[in-house]
Amino acid sequence: MTHSTGSSTNILAIVNSTIELPTMPEVLLKLNEVMANPDSSAADVAKVISADPAVATNILRIVNSAYYGLQVRVSSVSLAISVMGFNMTKKLALKAAVFSAFGKRREKIQHFDPLAFWRHAVFTGIAARTIASVSAVFADMHPEDAYITGLLHDIGKIILFEKCAPKYLAVLRKAAGERRADVEVEGEDLGFTHADVGSVLAIKWSLPEDLAIAIRYHHAPAKDPFHRSLSSLIHVADHLAWSASHPSTVGTPPPTLDTDVYGHIGLTPDMVEELLPQVLEDFNASELPW
Repeated sequence: MTHSTGSSTNILAIVNSTIELPTMPEVLLKLNEVMANPDSSAADVAKVISADPAVATNILRIVNSAYYGLQVRVSSVSLAISVMGFNMTKKLALKAAVFSAFGKRREKIQHFDPLAFWRHAVFTGIAARTIASVSAVFADMHPEDAYITGLLHDIGKIILFEKCAPKYLAVLRKAAGERRADVEVEGEDLGFTHADVGSVLAIKWSLPEDLAIAIRYHHAPAKDPFHRSLSSLIHVADHLAWSASHPSTVGTPPPTLDTDVYGHIGLTPDMVEELLPQVLEDFNASELPW
């Protein structure tokens, strides 16, 4: 990220000293290197992706999904890349790598159900993509960028669950018992929130700056000094997921909706509500990582 406010520096230091964040998956590192070379071909990119069976499988599954509506089934990674283009391939590889790294089946425990978490993440991503596709505010953004940001907005919860489960579960128990949003209790008891953790991971993985910032501020878009429209979009999409009975944690109340954000996404609450049937249809047609 190009800015370096005192607050950002403190959050980085706190999270880095508390949690050992995962390094970027090797497939993404190599993909970045290959795509930075102007002489790289689809075959070069395919070679990198094919070295990771989980990512290759997901790329082929996605390109053959109803979303792309291809008439002929694609069975070659190289052909899939030619169909989607380099930029889209990179985005889908990121999605596939995240599912590969964090989408493993885990046991449900009190206040945290991994399957429910991913349902929430996918729903939020689809809601963000749907809203962005009809708003003039996001005319210059590819809808898939909105999806990826929505998909990753709560990735910090998975990190907290994996790296400091006892402390995090205590936070969730307290949030559920006191009927308060988990993000409030996280800040009090941990000194940072899942949104902070997710944004630091995005920075560590060299993901786009606007994505990292939107992840950090998706619960407080009014405090976002850089990309308020995107953080507002994820804020609304997150709220839609909760209101559609797809919470990211079990038994905790939903985070508070800031109604001022609608002005930043260029749609009224009623207009967003009208998009819900399309979001539900796309969500029901989507596939989770397992």
